[in-house]
Amino acid sequence: MINREEYSSTLTKIKRVQKENEKLRESLEMVKREADHWEIVAKRTNVALHVCEAKLKLWKGTSE
Repeated sequence: MINREEYSSTLTKIKRVQKENEKLRESLEMVKREADHWEIVAKRTNVALHVCEAKLKLWKGTSE
């Protein structure tokens, strides 16, 4: 049978691990949001690049 001291120690460790787990989950969510943001930025930049390339072709007179 587990004594009171072991129980208290184990409970303290569990609480510490749960707090660390919560912090890691929050960090993961933040990283996911940042990844989504940068993916959107990359897609917009890619669209802008294609628009600029098309305008350059028109400017050069080679829009075929």
